[in-house]
Amino acid sequence: MRVGSFFPDQEKSTFYAMAGDDCSLFFDLDNLTEKQMADHMTNVELTSMLQIALIALGKASDYVGLYDLFEERPWAEMVERYRRNFLDAGFETIPPEHYVYGRKMDFYASIADGVPDVELVSLYLNSGSNFVLHNSLDLLALSRKLNSKFHFAEHAPKYGIPVPETYVTTKAGLASAEAKAFLDKNIAADGAIMLKISGLAGARNVTSVTSMAEALDYVAQYEDDMDVLLQKKLDLREFTEMTVDLFVSDKDIRIANFRQILFAGGVWVGNFVPRESKLTPEQETQLVKVGEYARSHGLGDPEGNNCGIDFFVGPKGEIIVTEINVRWTGGLFPTQAIQKINGGSTDAVVCFDIVPTAEAGAYLDFVEAHLPRRTQGPFNCISLGFSPFEQQIENVPHIFVWHLVLGDFWAFHAEKLANLPKGVLPTTDLIQLPG
Repeated sequence: MRVGSFFPDQEKSTFYAMAGDDCSLFFDLDNLTEKQMADHMTNVELTSMLQIALIALGKASDYVGLYDLFEERPWAEMVERYRRNFLDAGFETIPPEHYVYGRKMDFYASIADGVPDVELVSLYLNSGSNFVLHNSLDLLALSRKLNSKFHFAEHAPKYGIPVPETYVTTKAGLASAEAKAFLDKNIAADGAIMLKISGLAGARNVTSVTSMAEALDYVAQYEDDMDVLLQKKLDLREFTEMTVDLFVSDKDIRIANFRQILFAGGVWVGNFVPRESKLTPEQETQLVKVGEYARSHGLGDPEGNNCGIDFFVGPKGEIIVTEINVRWTGGLFPTQAIQKINGGSTDAVVCFDIVPTAEAGAYLDFVEAHLPRRTQGPFNCISLGFSPFEQQIENVPHIFVWHLVLGDFWAFHAEKLANLPKGVLPTTDLIQLPG
C-alpha cells in the first residue's frame, strides 16, 4: 500500500482520506494564533463538502473517509440522497459499506487503525496532521517546499517562470528600509500591494494592503520570525485571473483542466469552467514549464500528482504566475466531475453557497428536477457536497453546499428565483461571469 497525494481516476483500489489539514503543513496545530485557529476550524468544516464529492469521484472498489457527524440523523439520510443523485447523474460512486468514519478534530489519527486493504491511500496533500498515515519525512519536506509561496517566489524566476515583482522578508523585517521602500513604491504605482503569509487554502493567508500600518496590523498576532511576502498587485482591468491543474507524473506532464476565478462581492466563491480552453499553445507551454519546475524538485509519482497553478494573463497574452499548489485543489473536484458527466461539452459554473437548513429538502428537490442525464433543458445542476456543521446566520441555521451548474447559467438563475425560497443559494445572485 502506497500513501500520498495522488491524482484522481486511479485504476488501483484507493482509500480517499482527506480532511482540512493545510495549516498543519507549516504550523503546529497546538500552537496556533487565534486567527489561525478560527481559519483552521473553518477549513476543517468546509472539507466535509470535499468528502461527499469524493463519493462521486471514486469507484465501487474505493473507500472514502467521512467525518463521523455524517453517521448521525439527519445527515446520514442526506448523504444517501447525495449518493443516489450521483448515481442518477452517471457516477459509479463509492458504496456506503466503504465509508470509513473519523473524528472531526483528529481525523487522521482516528482512522489510522482502520485503513482498508487497498493499493493506494490518497491524501489531499502530504501534511503534518496526516503524517500518521504517510510516515514519511521526505514526503512532508517535499510538500512543504513545493507548497511554499516563498520557495516558489525565490526559485521560479531562475527556472524562467515569470512571477510578479516580489520582496520576501519576515514580520520583523517589515521594519527595514528595504521593505518600506518596496511597499511604498508599489502602493504609489498600483494603490495597494499584496501581502502573503504561510497558512491556509482559500486565500485566507492573502490580503491587499494600502499602507505599512495595514501590513503590520495584518501580521500583528504572529511571531517576529513569521515569513512575509510582499508582491506587486496586478491591475484586474488589464489582467485576467485564471487557474489550471497539471497532471504531473514521473513520465508525463499535461494540463488537466482550465478554469477562471469567480468572485461574488469581491470574494472568491468558485470557478467558471468553459467548454473550451482559452489558452494559446504558447501559454500552455509556459504552464507545462511550471510542472517541469515542480518535477525538478522531486514531484512525480507513477500514479501522478496534481499541481494547481494560479496565474494571470496580461493584455498581450503574457502569463504571470503567482503561486502553485501541489495538492488537490478546490477546482480539481468539480472539473473531474464535469468530465465524468458530459466530457466538458458545456460551460459550467461551480460555487460554494449556503442553504437554510430548513430548506435543504426543497433545495435537493430542485437539484433532482434538473439532474444531468435525468432531464433535458438549457441547463442541468447537481450538488457536489454539503457540510453538516451548521452556521448561524441572523439566528437561522444554514448549511454550506457545493453547487454545480452545467449549461446556461442564467436559465438556471431564473429557474432558481422562480422556484426556490428566498435565502437559498444567495451567492449565485451575485456572480458575474467572465466576458
